[in-house]
Amino acid sequence: MTGRRLIGWVAAGGAWLLLAIGAAGTATAAVGSITEVPFGVRAHSYLFGLTGGPDGAVWFADLSCTGLGHCAIGRVDRRGRLSEYRRGLAAGSVPYTIAGGPDGNLWFTDEGRRPAIGRITPRGQITEFRHGLAGGSEPFTITAGPAGDMWFTDQGRRPAIGRITPRGQITEFRRGLPSGSTPFGITATSRGRLWFTDHGCNGSGRCAVGRVSASGRISELRRGLRAGSQPLGIAAGPGGEAWFADSSGAIGRVTSGGRITERTRGLAAGSSPVAIAAGPDGSLWFTDEGVHPAVGRATRAGSLREFSRGLLPGSQPADITLGPDGRMWFTDEGSTTALGRVTTG
Repeated sequence: MTGRRLIGWVAAGGAWLLLAIGAAGTATAAVGSITEVPFGVRAHSYLFGLTGGPDGAVWFADLSCTGLGHCAIGRVDRRGRLSEYRRGLAAGSVPYTIAGGPDGNLWFTDEGRRPAIGRITPRGQITEFRHGLAGGSEPFTITAGPAGDMWFTDQGRRPAIGRITPRGQITEFRRGLPSGSTPFGITATSRGRLWFTDHGCNGSGRCAVGRVSASGRISELRRGLRAGSQPLGIAAGPGGEAWFADSSGAIGRVTSGGRITERTRGLAAGSSPVAIAAGPDGSLWFTDEGVHPAVGRATRAGSLREFSRGLLPGSQPADITLGPDGRMWFTDEGSTTALGRVTTG
């Protein structure tokens, strides 16, 4: 990469973190060019969910708290400066995924000792909401939905699809989910349809892609899924369809009418896509934690291509999102925890 690098030292939770973000433009970088920056030197660093914020920053969930009390919501601004916020998180909190809301705030799921759906303002003020969650709840992924609400998946003892209003009122829906269901990813398309993935196969071949109405009516679809399909992350595409990452080695698409197709050509042997997000180029970008870790691109026509040059040794690309700089940002939960970016062109 060309241009100046900004290197900032940030003290957080008693540990010093190093963040180096390239400040160069994207004009001269080739499509698929990857840059990774080690997130920190503290033990047990673990990042997963991230999203572009309304303030032009990238926000993420920092799960580096097992037995350490370091869990936080993090933010990287346009200059590469990192901030982390903990005040307002309950003791034992474990933020997992995060998404921008139509109210101008960020919303996240908290799988900790006191499960919750949380809200954080662009200035870092955190509020958590619990009333309406079932006992044994495990909120997992979250997305902005129609009518200004946020929708989330719940993998707890009583799996559900949940909705939270901007004021924090939570309602969970279960009717239509089969026994053994494990709702995973969730997204809303440009046509206002809510889609989710159900990873509750358990060897029964019952994995599915589901849809939920604004009133909470759930239905699941399986026709078109490959044998042994394991759908995980899901994202809205540019034409009203939804695309999903299939960890059994495919990228799938579901039309607004519910027709599912999956593609494998262009993926490496041993591929395992886990997360997917829409890019600025009309393509979908995904992470692959398989035998040959990579970040990949799926064109709307279904052409797949993977990129791995620039990944750190032992890399495991996890979540992915569109950043304010027009590049795709991803978390790396491999042997060296990192934040990465890939040029979209």
